[in-house]
Amino acid sequence: MKKAFKLISLLAFSSVALTGCNFITIEDNSGQQEEDKGGEQGGEQQGGEQKIYDEEKQAARIAEYYAEIDSSQSGTTLLSSLRTLNLKMRKSQVGYSAMSTSSSGMFKWTDYDPSSVKFNSDGIPYGTRILSFYSGKSTTTFNREHTWPKSRDGNLVENDIFMTRPTINEENSDRGNSVYVTGMVSQSNGWDPVAAFQNNIGVYESIRGECARIIFYCMTASDSLILNDNTNNAGNNMGKITDLIKWACENPVNEREKRRNVGGEYKQGNRNAFVDHPEYACKIWGNHNSETKAACQKANYATN
Repeated sequence: MKKAFKLISLLAFSSVALTGCNFITIEDNSGQQEEDKGGEQGGEQQGGEQKIYDEEKQAARIAEYYAEIDSSQSGTTLLSSLRTLNLKMRKSQVGYSAMSTSSSGMFKWTDYDPSSVKFNSDGIPYGTRILSFYSGKSTTTFNREHTWPKSRDGNLVENDIFMTRPTINEENSDRGNSVYVTGMVSQSNGWDPVAAFQNNIGVYESIRGECARIIFYCMTASDSLILNDNTNNAGNNMGKITDLIKWACENPVNEREKRRNVGGEYKQGNRNAFVDHPEYACKIWGNHNSETKAACQKANYATN
């Protein structure tokens, strides 16, 4: 596994960007970052969309990883195939306790601020500062957000680093256990990070799509979870599936998600299929109703 990851890691970096190549190189200001042991700084929302990987080698890895998935499949058949693949490739789960609320925990591999990037002996990037999930703020002090709430059986996937995310306290407490619903800020009727945060603490530009693809991933990580449009019933369900499909179609995969797949695979062995293949969401749930069909069609994603 470690040798394979050397192929997808960044081979070199400097303070000057190189044109005409697949690398985006950044200044090594880790010493400066280490001086600030607490608090928050501007993070991803201020321009941290940086590629800390080789695009061509990442594309080759993605093709290899999904080689056994039949691209003609759709619906529950495709979902079942992705569950089988995820179970096969996920050699372990990092564990909820290992995702400690400090920059020394497992999130340093998946949620690092790219301005604080370092590389281990295998050439795998990590960071000394963490990007808070919803706002993209850079911090060394955070808590753990169950994107699939624990009260809705999120404990079934809480040990998986692709589900649990680091957030500063005010972001985590604002949502409560709500499902994701466009335009809502009430914990009882649904919650939308853009509606909740855009006028106060700020919000990461494409956070809606990121939320959706995590929830879709959870459906491959456990066959005991359910996606539907029920917004206020506790249990093992999440949603709102109509809005999640729209969010995913309207907000393309971002660099932060791609970096997470590199770090997540390094620590667990598996990847989020909906980051590597965003079209899979429409092939599985796109026929849910006329709204999801329209969203998928607009994004040029087939629903079967």
